[in-house]
Amino acid sequence: MGADARDKRSPSLLSRLIGTQRPPWVVAVICLLLILAPIVAAWLDGLLDVFFAQNLWRLAVLPAVVIIYILVVTPIMERAEAGVVEAFRLLVVMDDDDFDQFVQEATRSNPVATSIAFGLGAAFGLVAGFSWLSHSTAFWLKLYLSLSAGLMFGLLGWATYAALAGTRLAREVHRQPLRFDILDTRPFEPIGRQSLLIALVFVGGIALSIAFGLALGGTYDWQNWLMYVVLLFVPFLVFFLNMRDTHRVLSTEKKKQLEEVQLSIRAASRTLMERLAENESTGTLGADINALVAYEERLKTARTWPYNTSMLRTLFVSVVVPAGAAVGGIISDMLF
Repeated sequence: MGADARDKRSPSLLSRLIGTQRPPWVVAVICLLLILAPIVAAWLDGLLDVFFAQNLWRLAVLPAVVIIYILVVTPIMERAEAGVVEAFRLLVVMDDDDFDQFVQEATRSNPVATSIAFGLGAAFGLVAGFSWLSHSTAFWLKLYLSLSAGLMFGLLGWATYAALAGTRLAREVHRQPLRFDILDTRPFEPIGRQSLLIALVFVGGIALSIAFGLALGGTYDWQNWLMYVVLLFVPFLVFFLNMRDTHRVLSTEKKKQLEEVQLSIRAASRTLMERLAENESTGTLGADINALVAYEERLKTARTWPYNTSMLRTLFVSVVVPAGAAVGGIISDMLF
Protein backbone atom coordinates (compact mmCIF):
# COMPACT_ATOMS: atom_id res chain seq x y z
CA MET A 1 0.00 0.00 0.00
CA GLY A 2 3.05 2.22 -0.08
CA ALA A 3 2.87 2.91 -3.80
CA ASP A 4 1.36 6.17 -4.84
CA ALA A 5 -1.91 5.62 -6.63
CA ARG A 6 -1.05 8.37 -9.10
CA ASP A 7 1.88 6.25 -10.33
CA LYS A 8 -0.49 3.35 -11.00
CA ARG A 9 -2.85 5.24 -13.27
CA SER A 10 -2.35 5.43 -17.04
CA PRO A 11 -2.69 9.12 -17.93
CA SER A 12 -2.55 10.46 -21.47
CA LEU A 13 0.33 12.59 -22.72
CA LEU A 14 -1.73 15.75 -22.22
CA SER A 15 -2.57 14.67 -18.68
CA ARG A 16 1.11 14.23 -17.91
CA LEU A 17 1.97 17.62 -19.42
CA ILE A 18 -0.84 19.61 -17.81
CA GLY A 19 -1.48 17.62 -14.64
CA THR A 20 2.13 17.69 -13.44
CA GLN A 21 2.77 19.74 -10.31
CA ARG A 22 5.23 22.50 -11.19
CA PRO A 23 7.27 24.90 -9.02
CA PRO A 24 5.33 28.09 -8.24
CA TRP A 25 7.82 30.26 -10.11
CA VAL A 26 7.31 28.25 -13.31
CA VAL A 27 3.54 28.67 -13.04
CA ALA A 28 3.99 32.39 -12.34
CA VAL A 29 6.19 32.86 -15.43
CA ILE A 30 3.71 31.00 -17.66
CA CYS A 31 0.84 33.10 -16.31
CA LEU A 32 2.76 36.34 -16.82
CA LEU A 33 3.63 35.45 -20.42
CA LEU A 34 0.03 34.50 -21.22
CA ILE A 35 -1.30 37.77 -19.79
CA LEU A 36 1.35 39.92 -21.49
CA ALA A 37 0.90 38.29 -24.91
CA PRO A 38 -2.34 40.12 -25.89
CA ILE A 39 -0.95 43.42 -24.59
CA VAL A 40 2.19 42.98 -26.72
CA ALA A 41 0.02 42.07 -29.73
CA ALA A 42 -2.06 45.23 -29.27
CA TRP A 43 1.14 47.29 -28.94
CA LEU A 44 2.54 45.83 -32.17
CA ASP A 45 -0.69 46.81 -33.93
CA GLY A 46 -0.53 50.32 -32.45
CA LEU A 47 -3.88 49.82 -30.71
CA LEU A 48 -2.81 49.91 -27.09
CA ASP A 49 -5.03 52.88 -26.22
CA VAL A 50 -8.07 51.36 -27.96
CA PHE A 51 -7.24 48.01 -26.39
CA PHE A 52 -7.93 49.35 -22.91
CA ALA A 53 -10.45 52.08 -23.76
CA GLN A 54 -12.96 49.89 -25.62
CA ASN A 55 -12.92 46.81 -23.40
CA LEU A 56 -10.94 44.81 -25.97
CA TRP A 57 -8.70 43.71 -23.12
CA ARG A 58 -11.49 41.53 -21.72
CA LEU A 59 -11.93 39.70 -24.99
CA ALA A 60 -8.19 39.33 -25.51
CA VAL A 61 -7.38 38.20 -21.98
CA LEU A 62 -10.23 35.64 -21.79
CA PRO A 63 -8.32 32.76 -23.49
CA ALA A 64 -5.23 33.44 -21.38
CA VAL A 65 -7.26 33.45 -18.16
CA VAL A 66 -9.02 30.19 -19.05
CA ILE A 67 -5.72 28.51 -20.00
CA ILE A 68 -4.15 29.65 -16.72
CA TYR A 69 -7.19 28.36 -14.85
CA ILE A 70 -6.87 24.95 -16.50
CA LEU A 71 -3.14 24.81 -15.72
CA VAL A 72 -3.78 25.66 -12.07
CA VAL A 73 -6.75 23.40 -11.34
CA THR A 74 -5.66 20.30 -13.29
CA PRO A 75 -2.88 19.22 -10.86
CA ILE A 76 -5.32 19.78 -7.98
CA MET A 77 -7.90 17.57 -9.70
CA GLU A 78 -5.24 14.93 -10.33
CA ARG A 79 -4.36 14.82 -6.63
CA ALA A 80 -8.03 14.55 -5.70
CA GLU A 81 -8.48 11.59 -8.03
CA ALA A 82 -5.36 9.97 -6.58
CA GLY A 83 -6.87 10.38 -3.11
CA VAL A 84 -10.06 8.65 -4.25
CA VAL A 85 -8.04 5.76 -5.68
CA GLU A 86 -6.14 5.37 -2.41
CA ALA A 87 -9.40 5.44 -0.45
CA PHE A 88 -10.78 2.60 -2.55
CA ARG A 89 -7.57 0.62 -2.11
CA LEU A 90 -8.71 0.09 1.49
CA LEU A 91 -12.30 -0.73 0.49
CA VAL A 92 -11.94 -3.07 -2.48
CA VAL A 93 -11.56 -6.78 -1.68
CA MET A 94 -8.38 -7.12 -3.71
CA ASP A 95 -4.66 -7.30 -2.93
CA ASP A 96 -2.38 -4.38 -3.80
CA ASP A 97 -0.88 -5.86 -6.97
CA ASP A 98 -4.27 -6.79 -8.41
CA PHE A 99 -5.65 -3.39 -7.45
CA ASP A 100 -2.75 -1.60 -9.15
CA GLN A 101 -3.34 -3.62 -12.31
CA PHE A 102 -7.05 -2.88 -12.12
CA VAL A 103 -6.41 0.88 -11.81
CA GLN A 104 -4.00 0.84 -14.76
CA GLU A 105 -6.54 -0.89 -16.99
CA ALA A 106 -9.44 1.31 -15.87
CA THR A 107 -7.50 4.54 -16.50
CA ARG A 108 -5.87 3.60 -19.78
CA SER A 109 -6.79 6.34 -22.23
CA ASN A 110 -7.26 6.17 -25.98
CA PRO A 111 -4.58 8.41 -27.54
CA VAL A 112 -6.54 8.69 -30.78
CA ALA A 113 -9.70 9.83 -28.97
CA THR A 114 -7.66 12.26 -26.86
CA SER A 115 -6.05 13.74 -29.97
CA ILE A 116 -9.41 14.04 -31.72
CA ALA A 117 -10.96 15.81 -28.72
CA PHE A 118 -8.06 18.27 -28.55
CA GLY A 119 -7.96 18.72 -32.33
CA LEU A 120 -11.67 19.40 -32.72
CA GLY A 121 -11.59 21.90 -29.88
CA ALA A 122 -8.50 23.60 -31.31
CA ALA A 123 -10.01 23.79 -34.81
CA PHE A 124 -13.16 25.37 -33.43
CA GLY A 125 -11.10 27.80 -31.37
CA LEU A 126 -8.97 28.87 -34.34
CA VAL A 127 -12.07 29.75 -36.34
CA ALA A 128 -13.88 31.35 -33.40
CA GLY A 129 -10.85 33.38 -32.35
CA PHE A 130 -10.35 34.71 -35.85
CA SER A 131 -14.00 35.74 -36.11
CA TRP A 132 -13.89 37.75 -32.88
CA LEU A 133 -12.14 40.63 -34.67
CA SER A 134 -13.07 39.71 -38.23
CA HIS A 135 -13.68 43.34 -39.26
CA SER A 136 -10.49 44.65 -37.70
CA THR A 137 -7.16 45.22 -39.44
CA ALA A 138 -5.19 44.40 -36.27
CA PHE A 139 -2.98 41.61 -37.63
CA TRP A 140 -1.08 40.65 -34.48
CA LEU A 141 -4.11 40.83 -32.19
CA LYS A 142 -6.19 38.70 -34.59
CA LEU A 143 -3.33 36.20 -34.85
CA TYR A 144 -3.00 36.05 -31.07
CA LEU A 145 -6.76 35.62 -30.54
CA SER A 146 -6.95 32.84 -33.12
CA LEU A 147 -4.01 30.90 -31.66
CA SER A 148 -4.93 31.45 -28.01
CA ALA A 149 -8.58 30.56 -28.61
CA GLY A 150 -7.42 27.44 -30.45
CA LEU A 151 -5.30 26.42 -27.47
CA MET A 152 -8.08 27.29 -25.02
CA PHE A 153 -10.78 25.29 -26.80
CA GLY A 154 -8.33 22.48 -27.46
CA LEU A 155 -7.63 22.19 -23.74
CA LEU A 156 -11.35 22.42 -22.98
CA GLY A 157 -11.99 19.61 -25.48
CA TRP A 158 -9.31 17.50 -23.85
CA ALA A 159 -10.65 18.29 -20.37
CA THR A 160 -14.16 17.30 -21.41
CA TYR A 161 -12.95 13.99 -22.84
CA ALA A 162 -10.76 13.34 -19.78
CA ALA A 163 -13.70 14.01 -17.45
CA LEU A 164 -15.92 11.59 -19.37
CA ALA A 165 -13.18 8.95 -19.53
CA GLY A 166 -12.46 9.43 -15.83
CA THR A 167 -15.94 8.23 -14.93
CA ARG A 168 -14.90 4.75 -16.10
CA LEU A 169 -12.62 4.25 -13.09
CA ALA A 170 -15.34 5.31 -10.64
CA ARG A 171 -17.89 3.11 -12.38
CA GLU A 172 -15.64 0.04 -12.45
CA VAL A 173 -14.35 0.37 -8.88
CA HIS A 174 -17.89 0.54 -7.50
CA ARG A 175 -18.66 -2.75 -9.24
CA GLN A 176 -15.96 -4.57 -7.27
CA PRO A 177 -16.67 -6.34 -3.94
CA LEU A 178 -16.28 -3.74 -1.18
CA ARG A 179 -15.79 -4.16 2.55
CA PHE A 180 -17.16 -1.35 4.69
CA ASP A 181 -19.38 -0.56 7.66
CA ILE A 182 -22.62 1.10 6.59
CA LEU A 183 -22.66 2.97 9.92
CA ASP A 184 -19.26 4.52 9.16
CA THR A 185 -19.13 6.14 5.73
CA ARG A 186 -15.99 8.16 6.46
CA PRO A 187 -13.86 5.98 4.13
CA PHE A 188 -16.04 7.26 1.26
CA GLU A 189 -15.58 10.94 2.10
CA PRO A 190 -12.69 11.39 -0.40
CA ILE A 191 -15.35 10.91 -3.10
CA GLY A 192 -17.38 13.65 -1.47
CA ARG A 193 -14.35 15.95 -1.33
CA GLN A 194 -13.57 15.22 -4.98
CA SER A 195 -17.18 16.01 -5.92
CA LEU A 196 -16.97 19.28 -4.01
CA LEU A 197 -13.73 20.16 -5.78
CA ILE A 198 -15.23 19.45 -9.21
CA ALA A 199 -18.25 21.59 -8.35
CA LEU A 200 -15.99 24.42 -7.15
CA VAL A 201 -14.01 24.22 -10.40
CA PHE A 202 -17.28 24.74 -12.27
CA VAL A 203 -18.08 27.68 -10.01
CA GLY A 204 -14.71 29.20 -10.82
CA GLY A 205 -15.25 28.69 -14.53
CA ILE A 206 -18.66 30.36 -14.35
CA ALA A 207 -17.18 33.26 -12.39
CA LEU A 208 -14.47 33.78 -15.03
CA SER A 209 -17.04 33.58 -17.80
CA ILE A 210 -19.14 36.26 -16.11
CA ALA A 211 -16.19 38.50 -15.32
CA PHE A 212 -14.64 38.40 -18.81
CA GLY A 213 -17.49 37.26 -21.05
CA LEU A 214 -20.40 39.50 -20.15
CA ALA A 215 -18.78 42.47 -21.82
CA LEU A 216 -18.86 40.58 -25.11
CA GLY A 217 -22.62 40.14 -25.17
CA GLY A 218 -23.76 43.09 -23.14
CA THR A 219 -23.75 43.41 -19.39
CA TYR A 220 -27.41 44.33 -19.25
CA ASP A 221 -28.66 41.71 -21.72
CA TRP A 222 -31.30 39.68 -19.83
CA GLN A 223 -30.70 36.60 -22.01
CA ASN A 224 -27.11 36.45 -20.76
CA TRP A 225 -28.25 36.73 -17.15
CA LEU A 226 -30.87 34.02 -17.66
CA MET A 227 -28.18 31.71 -19.00
CA TYR A 228 -25.91 32.37 -16.01
CA VAL A 229 -28.74 31.84 -13.53
CA VAL A 230 -29.33 28.42 -15.08
CA LEU A 231 -25.58 27.72 -14.99
CA LEU A 232 -25.53 28.35 -11.24
CA PHE A 233 -27.39 25.06 -10.79
CA VAL A 234 -24.71 23.13 -12.68
CA PRO A 235 -22.26 22.88 -9.72
CA PHE A 236 -24.97 21.27 -7.57
CA LEU A 237 -25.82 18.85 -10.37
CA VAL A 238 -22.15 17.94 -10.83
CA PHE A 239 -21.67 17.58 -7.07
CA PHE A 240 -24.35 14.92 -6.72
CA LEU A 241 -23.83 13.18 -10.08
CA ASN A 242 -20.19 12.47 -9.25
CA MET A 243 -21.33 10.62 -6.10
CA ARG A 244 -24.20 8.67 -7.65
CA ASP A 245 -22.30 5.35 -7.84
CA THR A 246 -21.25 5.63 -4.19
CA HIS A 247 -24.82 6.52 -3.24
CA ARG A 248 -26.07 3.45 -5.09
CA VAL A 249 -23.62 1.14 -3.28
CA LEU A 250 -24.38 2.61 0.14
CA SER A 251 -28.15 2.59 -0.45
CA THR A 252 -28.06 -1.05 -1.56
CA GLU A 253 -26.08 -2.10 1.50
CA LYS A 254 -28.31 -0.08 3.82
CA LYS A 255 -31.44 -1.65 2.36
CA LYS A 256 -29.93 -5.13 2.61
CA GLN A 257 -28.95 -4.74 6.26
CA LEU A 258 -32.30 -3.17 7.16
CA GLU A 259 -34.14 -6.12 5.63
CA GLU A 260 -31.93 -8.56 7.54
CA VAL A 261 -32.36 -6.86 10.92
CA GLN A 262 -36.11 -6.44 10.41
CA LEU A 263 -36.37 -10.13 9.55
CA SER A 264 -34.47 -10.94 12.76
CA ILE A 265 -36.77 -8.66 14.78
CA ARG A 266 -39.87 -10.35 13.40
CA ALA A 267 -38.46 -13.82 14.04
CA ALA A 268 -37.39 -12.94 17.59
CA SER A 269 -40.75 -11.29 18.28
CA ARG A 270 -42.64 -14.39 17.14
CA THR A 271 -40.47 -16.59 19.34
CA LEU A 272 -41.02 -14.24 22.28
CA MET A 273 -44.80 -14.30 21.84
CA GLU A 274 -44.85 -18.08 21.50
CA ARG A 275 -42.88 -18.54 24.72
CA LEU A 276 -45.09 -16.08 26.56
CA ALA A 277 -48.16 -17.96 25.34
CA GLU A 278 -46.66 -21.21 26.62
CA ASN A 279 -45.56 -19.59 29.91
CA GLU A 280 -41.97 -20.46 29.05
CA SER A 281 -38.88 -18.49 29.99
CA THR A 282 -38.06 -15.81 27.46
CA GLY A 283 -34.41 -15.67 28.49
CA THR A 284 -32.60 -12.80 26.82
CA LEU A 285 -35.09 -12.47 23.96
CA GLY A 286 -36.42 -9.14 25.24
CA ALA A 287 -32.94 -7.65 25.48
CA ASP A 288 -32.04 -9.09 22.08
CA ILE A 289 -35.10 -7.51 20.47
CA ASN A 290 -34.32 -4.14 22.09
CA ALA A 291 -30.76 -4.35 20.76
CA LEU A 292 -32.03 -5.23 17.28
CA VAL A 293 -34.52 -2.35 17.34
CA ALA A 294 -31.77 0.06 18.43
CA TYR A 295 -29.57 -1.23 15.61
CA GLU A 296 -32.45 -0.79 13.17
CA GLU A 297 -32.83 2.85 14.23
CA ARG A 298 -29.12 3.43 13.69
CA LEU A 299 -29.35 1.86 10.24
CA LYS A 300 -32.25 4.12 9.32
CA THR A 301 -30.14 7.19 10.06
CA ALA A 302 -27.08 5.89 8.18
CA ARG A 303 -25.95 8.28 5.46
CA THR A 304 -25.92 7.10 1.86
CA TRP A 305 -24.20 10.16 0.38
CA PRO A 306 -20.44 10.55 1.02
CA TYR A 307 -20.49 14.20 2.03
CA ASN A 308 -20.88 16.07 5.30
CA THR A 309 -22.64 19.29 6.22
CA SER A 310 -19.43 21.30 5.89
CA MET A 311 -19.01 20.24 2.25
CA LEU A 312 -22.57 21.19 1.38
CA ARG A 313 -22.22 24.53 3.18
CA THR A 314 -19.03 25.27 1.25
CA LEU A 315 -20.79 24.56 -2.02
CA PHE A 316 -23.70 26.85 -1.18
CA VAL A 317 -21.40 29.68 -0.14
CA SER A 318 -19.20 29.27 -3.21
CA VAL A 319 -22.12 29.88 -5.55
CA VAL A 320 -22.11 33.47 -4.27
CA VAL A 321 -18.75 33.94 -6.03
CA PRO A 322 -20.17 34.17 -9.57
CA ALA A 323 -22.72 36.69 -8.31
CA GLY A 324 -19.88 38.77 -6.92
CA ALA A 325 -18.02 38.44 -10.20
CA ALA A 326 -21.13 39.63 -12.03
CA VAL A 327 -21.40 42.72 -9.84
CA GLY A 328 -17.71 43.34 -10.42
CA GLY A 329 -18.30 43.04 -14.15
CA ILE A 330 -21.07 45.64 -14.03
CA ILE A 331 -18.91 48.05 -12.00
CA SER A 332 -15.99 47.51 -14.36
CA ASP A 333 -18.25 48.08 -17.35
CA MET A 334 -19.42 51.37 -15.86
CA LEU A 335 -15.92 52.55 -14.99
CA PHE A 336 -14.06 51.40 -18.06
